[in-house]
Amino acid sequence: MTYIIGFCIGAILGLTGAGGSVVALPLLVGLLALPVQTAAGMSLGAVAMAAIIGLMARLRSGEIVWLPGLYFALIAIAALPLGSYLNHRLPETLLLGLFALLVITVAVRLWRQATDQPEATAVVRAGGGSAEVKPPICRFTHGKPGPRCFLQLGLAAILAGVLSGVFGVGGGFVIVPVLIFLTGISVHQAVATSILVISLVAGSGFVLFVVSGGSTDLNLLLPIAVGGIVGMLAGTGLARYLAGPTLQKLFAVVMVLLAIGVLIQTLVKG
Repeated sequence: MTYIIGFCIGAILGLTGAGGSVVALPLLVGLLALPVQTAAGMSLGAVAMAAIIGLMARLRSGEIVWLPGLYFALIAIAALPLGSYLNHRLPETLLLGLFALLVITVAVRLWRQATDQPEATAVVRAGGGSAEVKPPICRFTHGKPGPRCFLQLGLAAILAGVLSGVFGVGGGFVIVPVLIFLTGISVHQAVATSILVISLVAGSGFVLFVVSGGSTDLNLLLPIAVGGIVGMLAGTGLARYLAGPTLQKLFAVVMVLLAIGVLIQTLVKG
């Protein structure tokens, strides 16, 4: 079961460039009955390993935009402790309720994009399609980096970092649209840069989880990580064949069903 969970996480991350971490928490809580705090830490570890493999596959593509990516990652990492603090202070039922709300919000965005901009869903993937490499700009300072652009990127990075610490998500569903909107880079560049940020943020989050005394069962984490790596490679390879509006809508529905299922299970236990 752990290999299958890891494969699902990696495959979704490979197919979409984001989103694998969103399903990690419901799968770990619902199928393995892990506490939310432990599941969040395990999720970060598995997502980080899968993202690192994805990052290595993109290093030669020239699509990674390093300056905004590293800036975003550093700010998000700095915000991780706040998310971790909230993770350990908030009741489990409240955490899952907030997570369900987060997942539904992301799912609605994905569904609306697939409906209103079906052409975009064909390229917002880890693979497939031709890459269009464009230099980063800032939409709000006449095309040049400026304080307003860095401030807005920083605020989005803080949100991604807090979400990572609380829920064990990499934040790709925040990173990709923010990079596209604020910097004007291509979708392929945003996805590749998102993988860079996810690997750094999720990896740092997992280290913070371990240092703070989180439960790290290697017999559980390693199979999930191995499954995630295989899933990432498979998802990246299949992206050009499976990407599209229908797949994105299906993914949105699965996200909502997973989150609601785990929430109901927790409420029944309570």
